[in-house]
Amino acid sequence: MGRSTSLPHLGGADGIRAIACMAVIFHHFAQRLALEDQQFGIQQAQSFFLLGNSGVSIFFVLSGFLLSFPFWRNYLSGAEFPGMRQYLFRRAARIIPGYYAAFLVSMALVLLLNIPSEHFALRSVTGLTFTAGFHYITMFPSDIDSPFWSISFEVFCYALMPIFMAGMFKLLAKRSFTPSFVYWIGALLVTLLLNQLVHQFLTPGNVNRGWDFGQIGGAKYWMPNYNPIGFFGHFAVGIMAAGIAAKLRLPSVRVERMQRAGLFDTLGAAGFISAFLMLWTHRHALDFSASWQHQPYFYPYFAVLIAIPLATGSQSIVLHRLLDNRLFKYTARVSFGLYLWHYLLIALTAKYWAKDYQYMGVSSMGRWAMFSAGILIVSFVIASLSYTFIEKPVLDWAHGKRRRGDRTAGHSGTVQQEA
Repeated sequence: MGRSTSLPHLGGADGIRAIACMAVIFHHFAQRLALEDQQFGIQQAQSFFLLGNSGVSIFFVLSGFLLSFPFWRNYLSGAEFPGMRQYLFRRAARIIPGYYAAFLVSMALVLLLNIPSEHFALRSVTGLTFTAGFHYITMFPSDIDSPFWSISFEVFCYALMPIFMAGMFKLLAKRSFTPSFVYWIGALLVTLLLNQLVHQFLTPGNVNRGWDFGQIGGAKYWMPNYNPIGFFGHFAVGIMAAGIAAKLRLPSVRVERMQRAGLFDTLGAAGFISAFLMLWTHRHALDFSASWQHQPYFYPYFAVLIAIPLATGSQSIVLHRLLDNRLFKYTARVSFGLYLWHYLLIALTAKYWAKDYQYMGVSSMGRWAMFSAGILIVSFVIASLSYTFIEKPVLDWAHGKRRRGDRTAGHSGTVQQEA
């Protein structure tokens, strides 16, 4: 990438990543507790945690925010368009090592344990090539680690974002924030239009459609409400938040006054509180309800609420310190491994150690808590090992290679730990 000034710490990003990761994990834990066997208060809390899958939307908003920030910074400062070679190189270095390690283990376990797996070869190939998300047969590339589905969606967004950014650099050479932000509103509208066409022409038939027919049937039920183009809409919300954050970083007496007055802390806290209240009030909502185009995770309302603390976090005085605490920072550092490995442990636990640790299967709160806590601890151990011995060495090598070339990539907690 081209030259630029020193890279900023994007306040609050680590904390938001940690919250997203733990929300997804507790969503999967909550699925194992028999809802009807619990007391009323537990049922309400469980219903709330079942909406923790909205953490996936947070991940997409966060990735759009972090990955697009260097583009916005260069655009608003008059610098050149960031080089794609370094961008793609860094994306590969961040995603491939940890993902391949988890995916290859899941493939090996399916074969060694004789786990039934339809279309195993096709799903494995699409999983390895990040193309699984374009058809319901391959959407879940692994039978024992379902969260892999989102990786191909993310990679699609990684590829699409710089294409739209190139249009902004080419078409809006004056480098003004307002027309560029309007440009991204237009890009979002184009995304929604394309997503509507997906709904119209690519909706699967109803034969064997539903979770009663396994993962492939579940993927057929999810699509087209889950599809890569639709999820770029979540990504684009983060991109627009990054534009606001980059604009706020430009020297401005007005921004300094707003910061001293605590306005950015207030806005960020309001966004967070509103996002959690939205999940709480919709804890009994049906799938794909209360959203545009029947997208998951209450799109775009929830995504926009999460984007607010991202856009204002670096200008906050208190909020980003609360979010970027030591525990959250460590969780964020190993979050990719946590996301990739925790469900594999859930699946193996249900298959070999706790036969009732199935969907809505555990009646005893104590038994559920014991197994869930054990899985969480082991997940942290494996994720830490993955980060230390697989992900970090490749990242260090990639960053060293970048420093020997040009220097516009970010670093942890900022623009480099963005996936």
